[in-house]
Amino acid sequence: MDRQMSDADLIISPSPSPPPLFHCDYTDWSPSFSIIPSVYLLAFLVGCLGNTLVLWVYLDRAEGRRTRTREKKQTGVGSLALADLCFLVTLPLWAVYTAMGYHWPFGQPLCQISSFLTALNMYASVFSLSMLSVERYWVLTGRRHSGHHAPQSCPSRALWILGGVWALAGVLALPGLLLRSPADSGSVFLSCQMDYSMLMGAELEEAEKERAEMWWTAALSLKSTLIGFLLPLVILLVCYCSLAQLLSRHFGQGPRPDRRRQRRLLRVIVTLVMAFFLCWLPLHVNKTVSMLLEFGFVPYSCSLDQILLAAQPYVTCLAYLNSCLNPLLYAACDPSFRKRCRGALLILIICMINLCTVKLSSVFRHWNMTC
Repeated sequence: MDRQMSDADLIISPSPSPPPLFHCDYTDWSPSFSIIPSVYLLAFLVGCLGNTLVLWVYLDRAEGRRTRTREKKQTGVGSLALADLCFLVTLPLWAVYTAMGYHWPFGQPLCQISSFLTALNMYASVFSLSMLSVERYWVLTGRRHSGHHAPQSCPSRALWILGGVWALAGVLALPGLLLRSPADSGSVFLSCQMDYSMLMGAELEEAEKERAEMWWTAALSLKSTLIGFLLPLVILLVCYCSLAQLLSRHFGQGPRPDRRRQRRLLRVIVTLVMAFFLCWLPLHVNKTVSMLLEFGFVPYSCSLDQILLAAQPYVTCLAYLNSCLNPLLYAACDPSFRKRCRGALLILIICMINLCTVKLSSVFRHWNMTC
């Protein structure tokens, strides 16, 4: 039975091995082959539009007047949107892959590149998220300690930090690029999955190879859960809990407009943390329990195995939806974002109307000449 394989670090490749006396039905729920691709394509359209608007808004601001603190924030938000766009462009491929019953018809290069971009998005986006959280905490705490002025930061330092974030994300995503390969999965089907043969000796027996693959899969899974989820989540919780306490204690007084801004900021903070937590937690819980089941740390249960397998495509979809939510939630911190988005959409509509007018004028002119 083929399982959806979108990223070496995110999805556990082998299904838990049942004891010989167990005979579980691992057949996929057939509606998934239409529901999941539809969700992917919807996320592709909405995510590309949302992230493009975020990039347009913040790059357009870059040409105007700004402070160093705002410049650093815009750099972080732009990094987050770019990371999401790098992943979103691969979603149509994964949609076709799922719709064809997990058959990969695009060849090995696209299998490797798509897997690499998927992992790169997970690490780069969550690191950018953490960087923005630390920067916001640093600005507000610095503002409290120094009166009303945030400490000044060097723009070049922000770029160096951002470059380090992307370099680290690229290194962590390399297994998807180096080890991913289309593999025969029966009949003419090819599954885009991990190939650990280059990491194992050719003299190993079949049982030893399967055991080694399990350990490599567990190592990559543990790496993605610790570095790509738990550590950033701890950073997010510490930063935002400290910020909430700081805002309630030191910024809770003042004119009514200030109090409204404080409440709005607190709501955004809670929304950001909850969005990250709710989108990624089910996926990491699913793959962690699957691995514990595989290694026998959890007593084998056919029903549990089937539930994990059936839920896996949907928790993956939920995690992928974070690419649509993250930039929009961060941009919501700026009250003028919606206004700028409306302006961008208005410009787009006007351009489309002008293009249609030119096309219609050309058609009518050609028609008059033929008459």
